[in-house]
Amino acid sequence: MAEPLVSVVVGVFNKERYVGECLRSVLAQTYSHFELIVVDDASTDQSVAVVRQLADPRIRLVVRSENSRLPAIPRNQGIQMATGAYLAFLDADDLWLPDKLAMQMAYLKTHPEFPLVHAACMVMDGEGRSLHLRHAGCLPPAGDCLMPLLEHCWISISTVMATKALVDRVGLFDEDPALRAREDYDWLRRAASVAPFGVLEDCLAKYRVADASISHGTGNWRAAPRDFLSHRDALRHGARWGGRISPGRLAEIAFGAAEENAYHWRARNEFGRAAWFAWQMLRLAPFRAGGWRQLLAAGLRRGHE
Repeated sequence: MAEPLVSVVVGVFNKERYVGECLRSVLAQTYSHFELIVVDDASTDQSVAVVRQLADPRIRLVVRSENSRLPAIPRNQGIQMATGAYLAFLDADDLWLPDKLAMQMAYLKTHPEFPLVHAACMVMDGEGRSLHLRHAGCLPPAGDCLMPLLEHCWISISTVMATKALVDRVGLFDEDPALRAREDYDWLRRAASVAPFGVLEDCLAKYRVADASISHGTGNWRAAPRDFLSHRDALRHGARWGGRISPGRLAEIAFGAAEENAYHWRARNEFGRAAWFAWQMLRLAPFRAGGWRQLLAAGLRRGHE
């Protein structure tokens, strides 16, 4: 019996420095029954030439004539081209370890109750040097992941494999410009609202961060505050969660993320940013003292600059 086909979807825009290594990490997989769909979003560098040099028959390259400005669009185009029973996503500057597809395929075969599985991943810098495990010890357990994902994005899209049936049920990545750079998070939460997730604690991918964003010496995701905008998205799109989470709980999560950011930026003497997040706290809960305290503290410190 033939092994199930996996459709691997990679969107590319001006990644000539990384895309070759990225795609070679797919071509080197020990599970070899896959198609590699690469959608170039009108790159202006040599990304397309790098892809063509690989000359592997499993690669299906599409070159868009105009840049979409939205990562969701090339990814959705790849999904619509997919012919496999399973889909896996990979960002063009990330990497897979050789057993990624094999281990996840084996997991999904033996755990049919989970139509999606993700895994741990290593954070690396721009030169590919490993730094630390991303979200070490904090991945949500197998099962219902909606509440953990509404509190923080613990899952890296480059670690995900899902059945085509689940992807069809969840739908495409949202192409709303307001969700740019957060469309992965939104899709994962929508998936978690309709299906339980499986998880492999093995490190199966490497997630690249820009050197300027690395908190040297910490190796800890808590070195940065939560993404307030993603939590505001969850509140604004509360209907997507099927009534499972109350608007009050979503507002509380967003308030907490705004407060984390207010403290974070005030501690770094970025008082304008701190004040903006304090204002978001007040918009969410105008009668809570915490927002007024943060706004006053940021304003007073800014006045002494």
